[in-house]
Amino acid sequence: MSASEIRKRYLDYFVKHGHTRLPSADIVPKNDSTLLFTNAGMVPLKQYFLSPALAPHKMITAVQKCVRAGGKHNDLDQVGYTPRHHTFFEMLGNFSFGAYDKRATIHMAWRFIAEELKLPKSMLRVTVLETDDEAYDIWLNEIGFDEKRIVRLGPDDNFWSMGHGEGPCGPCSEVFWDTQDPRYSEDDEERWLEFWNLVFMQYYRTNDGELKPLDIPCIDTGMGLERVASILQQKRNNFDTDEFQTIIQSIQAPNAGALDSESQLTYKRILADHLRASAFLIAEGVYPSNTGRGYVLRRIIRRAVRAGRLLGINASVLSGLYPSLEAAMGSAYPELIERRDPIISVIKAEENAFLKTLDKGMALLEDIFANGDHESKTVSGSDAFTLYDTHGFPVDLTQIIARDNGWSVDVDEVDRLLTESRERNRSSWKSSATSKSVAGEINAVCTEWQDNPNARSRFCGHDINPEAAESKVASRVVAFKKLSNGDGLIAIDPCPFYATSGGQEADTGTITVDAPESHGVVSSCHKFAVKDAIAMPNKTFALHIEADADMQDALRSGPEITASVDMGRRYSNAVHHTATHLLNAALRKVVGSTVIQAGSLVQPTGLRFDFTSQPLSQAQLKRVEHEVNKAALENLPVAVSHMSLDQAKAKGAVAMFTEKYDVESVRVVQVPGVSMELCGGTHLHSTRAVFPFQIVSEGSIAAGTRRIEAVAGMAASAWLQKQLGFAQAAAHALETPSLAKLETKARQLVDKSRALREEADRWLLVAATSMEDIATHATVLGNVPTCIHILGATEALGGNARVVAERASYLRKIGPLSAHAVIMDKHIALAIDTIHIPNAHAGTLLRELLTKLLGKGGGQQVLAQGQLETAITSLGQLETKLG
Repeated sequence: MSASEIRKRYLDYFVKHGHTRLPSADIVPKNDSTLLFTNAGMVPLKQYFLSPALAPHKMITAVQKCVRAGGKHNDLDQVGYTPRHHTFFEMLGNFSFGAYDKRATIHMAWRFIAEELKLPKSMLRVTVLETDDEAYDIWLNEIGFDEKRIVRLGPDDNFWSMGHGEGPCGPCSEVFWDTQDPRYSEDDEERWLEFWNLVFMQYYRTNDGELKPLDIPCIDTGMGLERVASILQQKRNNFDTDEFQTIIQSIQAPNAGALDSESQLTYKRILADHLRASAFLIAEGVYPSNTGRGYVLRRIIRRAVRAGRLLGINASVLSGLYPSLEAAMGSAYPELIERRDPIISVIKAEENAFLKTLDKGMALLEDIFANGDHESKTVSGSDAFTLYDTHGFPVDLTQIIARDNGWSVDVDEVDRLLTESRERNRSSWKSSATSKSVAGEINAVCTEWQDNPNARSRFCGHDINPEAAESKVASRVVAFKKLSNGDGLIAIDPCPFYATSGGQEADTGTITVDAPESHGVVSSCHKFAVKDAIAMPNKTFALHIEADADMQDALRSGPEITASVDMGRRYSNAVHHTATHLLNAALRKVVGSTVIQAGSLVQPTGLRFDFTSQPLSQAQLKRVEHEVNKAALENLPVAVSHMSLDQAKAKGAVAMFTEKYDVESVRVVQVPGVSMELCGGTHLHSTRAVFPFQIVSEGSIAAGTRRIEAVAGMAASAWLQKQLGFAQAAAHALETPSLAKLETKARQLVDKSRALREEADRWLLVAATSMEDIATHATVLGNVPTCIHILGATEALGGNARVVAERASYLRKIGPLSAHAVIMDKHIALAIDTIHIPNAHAGTLLRELLTKLLGKGGGQQVLAQGQLETAITSLGQLETKLG
C-alpha cells in the first residue's frame, strides 16, 4: 500500500466514523512560542486539550506535517544512519474532546488495523500502563489478544503528559509490529516497531503532582505514516518505502569515489530526508539565517550539501532533485507545486553560498588533519572556533567531518570560546549606548505588566481617521513607571497609539494631563511627548514618554488624560502601508503567485518589502510600478472586515507565513479587485494618496530573498524632486545643454573610459609576458615541483596584482610541468596546469607556501592569489623565509 493510499484510507476511515477532517496545520506553530516547529500531531490542537469545551469539533482527524530538527526534539544528527529518524515526517491522528472513551478508541484502532491495513494479530504486540486494568481487559477479552502479547509497562513508557508540569495527562497504549529482524530475539525490544500510540487523557496533574480526573476526558492518537508504510511495503527501513525511493532513485552520483555502497546509501537517504524538510519549511516562509528556525533550515541544507559533495556531486544538489519530490508528494501537498520557484530559488542560493564556504573549510580541516596532533587526533577548540567565527563553518559540521576522519573536536574549549565571544558582544552592547540599557529596562517593565490585569489596555487606533487633521482620545492611566534616564513608561486605556508591529513603525504624539486642583483652582496642564509605543504579548500597549521633572506627580493618581496622535506621521505611515499591499499584489501579478512575503518595514518616509523570488528585470520593475500607480489613480476604496482565519483563507486573503494570527478573528484589508491581506496596520480609506509610487532599489538580501525599497505619495514626490536636482547638477557638470542629452553624454564617457581600460589591460598583458625575473627559486609544495619567481616592481606598474596573476598564468602555459608562484612586492599568485598536474590545487599550494612567507590568500584549483605581510624583493629574502 503506497503512502498516498495510507493517508486516504486513514482519513476516510475516521471521517466515516464521525470525525471532521482538518488539513495539516503549519509546521511553524502559530500560537505556541515554546516550540520551534510542530513536532507531533497534537500540537496544533493543544489549546483544546487544555479547554476541551472550546474545541471546534468533538471528533477530529488529520495528517499533520511535523519537523524534529531543533531545540529539545532534534533528530538531525541521526538522520540517514538509522532506519527511522527523520527531520520531516507525517503523523496520522484521530482526536476526541469528550466524544468517546478508551474503549471506543481501542476498538476503532483495532478495526482500522485489522480491516483496512489487514495486519494479523500474530505479528502485533501492545503495551499498556501497568496499573491500567481497563485497557488490559479491552485488549485481552474484547479484542482477543493473547495475554503474552499484552505487555504492562511503567509510567516512563506508558504515561503521557503535556510537559513535566501542570496539565492534562493520562495512560497510553502503544501498538507494535514484529519486524522479524533475525538479529534480535522475540524478547528483544529492538525487534519491535512501535507505529501507533493511543493516549487516554483522563487526568489533570496539579502543581504538587496530584492526579485529578478530568471533567471532559480527551483522546489523542498518533500513527507514524513512514513507519506504517514500511510495515505494509515489507521494508525494514523507512527510506526503502515508495515516497523516499522516488527521490533516492533519482540521485545520480557516478563519481562517488571510494565510498562503499552503505555509505553511498546513507548519504542518499540524508539528501532525500533533507530535501523534504527544506522544501516544506521554505514553503511556510522559513528562510536560511543565523538564528532560530532559519538556522535550523541552514543546518539542514548545509548537511545535505556535504552529503552531495561526498557522493561526488559538486553542484547544488537539492534544487536538482526537486522534481522527484513533486512526483513523490506533490499530489498530497499542492503547495510544493504552487511555490516551486521560490523554494528552488532559496535552496539553490543557500547551496551555492555554502559550497564556497565548504571548499574553504574543508581545505583548512585537511591541513589540520595533515599537520595537527596525530597522537590525540583532536581538532583544537581554537581551530574549530576560528573555522566558525572567521569562515562561517558550523561547529557541528566540523565535528561530523572530524568524526568521519577518525578525529574528534575539543567541544569544551569551543563552548568556552563561544561563551566568551557572546559575553564580549553582550558587554559591548550594554556599554555602547544608554538607550540600549533603557530598552532593556522597558522590556523588563513590559514583562511585569503583561501579567498584571490592572495594567492592561485596549487599542482604539483603528477607529481614528488617518486623513483627519488631528486625533484626540480621552483615556485614563492604568500603569506608570519612571525609567532610570528620567523618561517614563505608561499604559493608558483606551490607547489610540499604534505600536510597532506587522512591519509598521509606531505612532508618536502627546499626552496631556490636567494638573490636580490646588485650593479649588486648576493649574496649567502638563504635556508629555510620546516617543514610542510598544505592543506586549497580551495585547496591552505601553507608551514611552519623554522625561519631565513633574511627570511622576502628575501621573501618580491616574487622572483622565488626553491622548493625541501625530496624524501627519500616522497619515504617512498609512500611505506606505497601503502602498505595501498594492506592491505585494503587483509582484504576484507580474512575477507570479509563487512570490512569498518575507518581511516588510513601513515608515513615514518610505517602505521596504522583502520577498522570495529570482532577481527582477528592469522591465518587470517598471510593470510593478505601473500596476501600483494604476491602482492608486483609480482611487479604489480600502475596506476593512473581520472574520475567522479559515474564512479569510477561503476568500483568498494573503497572509504572511511567519506571522501568527488569531484563529477566531482576523482583520482583513481589501482593495477590491487588487489586494486582500490579513493585516492589523493602519491604512488609507482610498488608494489615491499612494500616487506617485516609485521603486528606489531592488536587490538580494539573503539566499533566494529579494528586497524592494520604495516611496509613495508626498514622500515619492519629494524623492523625485531630489533626483531631478541630481540630474540637473550632473548635466551642468558635463556641460550638457538639456537633460534629454544627459544619457548620450554619459554613454560617450563610459565608452571612452572602457576603451582606455582595455588599452591599459593590453599593456598589462604585454608587461606580464615580457618581464624578466629578478630571481627564481625551485622548491616542492605538496609533492608538486614549484618555481617561485620574483619580479621587480616598476614605477609604472607598482605592485599590480593583475600583472602578478597574468604572469603566473603565462608561466603555467609555457612550463606546465611545474606550479609557478610569482611575487611582486607584497603581491603573490600561484598557477598550475591541471592537465599535467591533475591532483593539485592552486589554493592549497598557495596556503602551504604562505605558512612560511607569512600572508593571506586562496583561490581556485588553477589560479590562487594572496598578499604578503612584508614585501619580498630579492632571492636572499625569499630563501631566508623559506628556511
